[in-house]
Amino acid sequence: MHYFQIKYVIRWLGVPCFILILGCAQLQVKDGILSPPYKNYTVNIPGKGWEMIKVGKEDIALWHKQYHAMIAFISSDIENKKVSLEMLNNQLFIGMKNKKILLNEPMLVDNQKAMHTILMCEIDNHKFKVDSYVIKLENKVYDLVYWAPPDSFDYVREDFKSIVKSFKFLNL
Repeated sequence: MHYFQIKYVIRWLGVPCFILILGCAQLQVKDGILSPPYKNYTVNIPGKGWEMIKVGKEDIALWHKQYHAMIAFISSDIENKKVSLEMLNNQLFIGMKNKKILLNEPMLVDNQKAMHTILMCEIDNHKFKVDSYVIKLENKVYDLVYWAPPDSFDYVREDFKSIVKSFKFLNL
């Protein structure tokens, strides 16, 4: 997947499509733990081939060149607090074609209700397998998303699972 395909997939996530390779960014990573500025969570960042990229003014994304895999952390405000977790989860997948849901289950991430979904889809004529967690907390939604081509999906998925296990909210 090249730069412009990455931009398209990021756009699918509803994130501004300006991608900047990190140089002197204000992201704080200490001892492998990321604390995005102005966000209320921390998460462990894997090594082993993952490159941090900054996505507009949103959170961050990680790119694994060898396996054409990406992990994104996206947090945003919810205008209508009555929107259900299921509706927020469904909104994440708008714009995908030929969706085949493999798993859709409620669970907890850092003791908060989350919706875990795994699916196959097509975006811009490219096939992807996606693993996501959508968390609603007060007036915010947090999307933790991993995707890769189906044939390379399992190679670094454990890194994503470790990230989700390390996801911690601050000041709860």
